[in-house]
Formats: sequence, C-alpha cells, structure tokens
Amino acid sequence: MHSVLLVDDSGLFRETKEELRRRTHCRLVTAGGGSEALTVARRERPDLIFLDAEMRGMTGVDVCRVLKADKLFARTPVILVCADQKTREESLRAGADGILDRPVDETAFFDSIRRHLQVFPREEARSLVGWSMTFWRDGVQHTGTIRDLSRGGFFVRTPVRQPVGARVEVSFDVPATQPGHTVTAEAIVVRAGAEPDRGLGCRFFRVTSSARVHLEECLRLIELGESATTP
Repeated sequence: MHSVLLVDDSGLFRETKEELRRRTHCRLVTAGGGSEALTVARRERPDLIFLDAEMRGMTGVDVCRVLKADKLFARTPVILVCADQKTREESLRAGADGILDRPVDETAFFDSIRRHLQVFPREEARSLVGWSMTFWRDGVQHTGTIRDLSRGGFFVRTPVRQPVGARVEVSFDVPATQPGHTVTAEAIVVRAGAEPDRGLGCRFFRVTSSARVHLEECLRLIELGESATTP
C-alpha cells in the first residue's frame, strides 16, 4: 500500500485528507510543521510528500531542500503548495518534483498522485461501512466484510484470494434503509489487496433495478449523516 505524507500548519489539507481516504487506498500520514515533517518522513518513509511551502519556522521549501540532500529521499517525489511565483521558483531550486497552487485544487492534487504513484483515484468517493457480505465464484460460497461502498463498487475484506478479472456474485444487507433490504448483484474484481489491506476491490457490472434503488437510498442516507451500522 502506498503512503502519502501531508504537511501543513494551517489546515491547508483539511478537506484533501478526507478525499484521499475516501477515493484511494493510500495510507495517510500527517505532520503539523517542518521539523515534525522530517521526523515523520524518516520514521514512515512515505512514497509521496506534499508540503505547504510557506509554513511558519521551518518552511516547506526548507524541508524539501533537506529531504533532497538525503540519499534516502532523493528519489521520493516532493510536491510543494505555493501562493506566488517567487515561492514557486524557490521550491524548484530546492528540488521540488512538482508545484501546486494555493489553495489546493482537488483535481491537480489527485493528478499528482496518479502521476507519481500510478494510483488511480476513484471518481466516486466511497462511504465507510462495516457490513457482512456473502459472495460466490464458480458456485463456491465465501464471506467477508465490506469496508467501503459506492454506487460503482466496493472493497471487501476477506482472506479469500481471487484473481483480477474474476466475476463474482454478491449479496449483502443494507441496514441504512428502513426497513433494511438485501442487495444482490454481480461484480468484477479490479484489485487484490495484500497485507495489511487484505481483500478484494470490486466494480459492479450487473445490478437489478430493485437492488439499485436500495443501494442508492442507502448511500443517500449515509451521505446525509445517517448511521451505517453493521447488520
């Protein structure tokens, strides 16, 4: 699993952090200042680092310069968020691998993740749930727990291994609706997660019209803040 370090002292990445969790399987690491960023980076060894260039004290430009002088991080992509041309130029001289404008544009942020990590964020954010799922492949029944869910797909935690491209039949209850309903559908495996993210990322490719109605209602209620309890 890729890890991403976000560093700022002013809440610059507040909304971005939530979208990162919802739209990718990257592990999120944070730091609240320049000195802390160096400590966290050396401990966590992130795969990609985003820095606010204009932090108080040790700036993001300073952090970038130190990291790029360290052989452990010479190849680690470092992206700086800048508010003006002068800071952009200083960041590039410090060795930045990319520049984002302040405030952070969500599209540009995820483009950086796609380019440097070859991670392709989901177009639809997924809602975190914890529901039991039963699924079948070639007539063999398996079980797991849905970790997150969207209109287009889901990730199910399961010890069962399935190859990417495998088609599975799935069934799960949606307790967020009143009364609860069961969704049955067919899905295709698009990602096989390894430890510590063991499970299957799947995309729906056939959902009955009634199941689609239940799924839409479930997600609408979750997005409105209703509880997503385990059935």
